[in-house]
Amino acid sequence: MDSSDRISLDDLSDVRKAVSVMRLRSILAAGVGGIIFSAFVLAAWLWVRPGEVSAAIFLAAVSYVLFGLPLLVRWVRHWRMIYQRLADIELRVQAGEVVYGSQVKFP
Repeated sequence: MDSSDRISLDDLSDVRKAVSVMRLRSILAAGVGGIIFSAFVLAAWLWVRPGEVSAAIFLAAVSYVLFGLPLLVRWVRHWRMIYQRLADIELRVQAGEVVYGSQVKFP
């Protein structure tokens, strides 16, 4: 292996910064996407049946619980796994083990 492929603690710090930005963007997109989808369901129901506001609100809430919330939970769990993997790699590097970037895999 090439010595430039070795992971250092500085590399991990840079990766954590980049990952935190990506994490924020994807979780924000998942959360807002679920809300937008629920608002679309609400608007569609009110367009078809204008007088049934309570039914529209109920359908919007159900659509968020069934579609938006699972998407948000999935992304939160995904990023938690990545942070755990980064922590594992950091422990290995701190212990003095030589870790090569080309051999690191993320789920």
